[in-house]
Amino acid sequence: MKIEKRKKYIALFAVFMLLFIAIPYCDDDLRWGGTDGVQRLATWFDGYGGRYLGYLFILLMTRFYAAKAILQAAVLTALVYVLDGIAYEKDTEYITVIFLFFMPLWMFKDTIGWTSGFANYITSITFTLVYVRYVYARLDGTDTEDGPLPALAFLLLGCANALIVEHFTLYNLCLAVFMVVYTLICEKKVRLKEAGYLLGVITGAFLMFSNSTYRQVASGDDFYRSVDTSNLAASIVRRIGMIINICYLELPLVVIPMTVIIYLIWKERRKELAGTARTVADIGTHIICFGNPVILLADMTREPDHSAKNIGTLMLLVLVLIAIVVTVGIFAYSAGRFWQCMGALVSVAVPAAPFVVVSPMTKRCFVGSYIFWLVLLYQMLVLIPDARDRFLGSRVVRKYTKAIAFLAVVFYIGIYGSIHAHDHARLEYIRSEAEKGASSVTIEHLANENFVHDITLDGAYQWVGYKDFYGIDPDIEILVRESEDD
Repeated sequence: MKIEKRKKYIALFAVFMLLFIAIPYCDDDLRWGGTDGVQRLATWFDGYGGRYLGYLFILLMTRFYAAKAILQAAVLTALVYVLDGIAYEKDTEYITVIFLFFMPLWMFKDTIGWTSGFANYITSITFTLVYVRYVYARLDGTDTEDGPLPALAFLLLGCANALIVEHFTLYNLCLAVFMVVYTLICEKKVRLKEAGYLLGVITGAFLMFSNSTYRQVASGDDFYRSVDTSNLAASIVRRIGMIINICYLELPLVVIPMTVIIYLIWKERRKELAGTARTVADIGTHIICFGNPVILLADMTREPDHSAKNIGTLMLLVLVLIAIVVTVGIFAYSAGRFWQCMGALVSVAVPAAPFVVVSPMTKRCFVGSYIFWLVLLYQMLVLIPDARDRFLGSRVVRKYTKAIAFLAVVFYIGIYGSIHAHDHARLEYIRSEAEKGASSVTIEHLANENFVHDITLDGAYQWVGYKDFYGIDPDIEILVRESEDD
């Protein structure tokens, strides 16, 4: 790594660490860091879940604050690094940071802004992208080193990637099988690294799903997860609409660049097409460039949990998504990058697919799909090297992207630092009242707590975990004064 690039990552790591120092513990973090976490570990999480590596990360980060800040900063820096490695030859670090820190707040606060969410959802996509980066190198024709030691490293990586969250276990299994089949067809052999990764994923998947909790899920007895089998057809249609909302309609930072880049690809590469391919690409490009602004406007008046305001915008949304798949496929194929672009598109869909039937379907589950949209955009930029270099290679653009990236991180440091300080003051107030022998204490909501995942708890069992984590008298009752707006 060049000295200049190394300095970039050191600076990013430093500001990320400040951010994670500022982000307080909340909700399930408190139970993981207290007696509940010890009890779950004592039974090796039997009956709770098979996310063994994710759970170990949470236990480590909720018991040692320094480890939390360092580990989270390292993983987020690694995410930026591997995405830059998957992208084209220009530096993309600050663009990636902008995408991460301008993601919708409802996704940010449950992943980057929540320790337990980070341990499952950000680590899973980061570790997975390590292998995805290898896959793209292979698709680009790079002959990487093969042998027993690299195969062992990939076996361990595959096992780790299968032990964080279930939907990425399934995604990694699909990815591992694809690479073995792809290499077998193209090279008439199986590479040790790819066989090792597949074996690692299978091993990890076996370990995960052998946990008794998944038998409880299948029987409908699990305390958290379930498979919706009642009115299955109607449920699937409704859930597909909701997934489309979350994974595309509600992501303007994806929709707008997608529109611009597809237009630029069409303008620069249309002349390379002929006949039906050109006609279909023309139609697809016009559908995308017309449809995306319309569906963004329609989303402003969309009812919550509905796929569109009316059947017309729903049909247009589906048509736009079909047009993206077909149009990107045509241009990518003509440029010799079909597998690279289609692989990213498939990677958006596959981690989201289990939630067609699996509950709960929380929005944080789709952060991986959001990241894979960025992977696709980076791959699409390879198709327009001249326009890409003129814009992103500009010194002015580079300066602005750097400034915006760091300002976004600093903004969140300020927000979370303020929340952290007020949360600490509230904790000290509760402790002082408990020391005075009060039987109950009434607290206020925090300012800006919409940036945090449930920092003002709701439910007696949650307050039990809070008091256990902070060593507060378990008999004191904690009440929350609701605002007049609630």
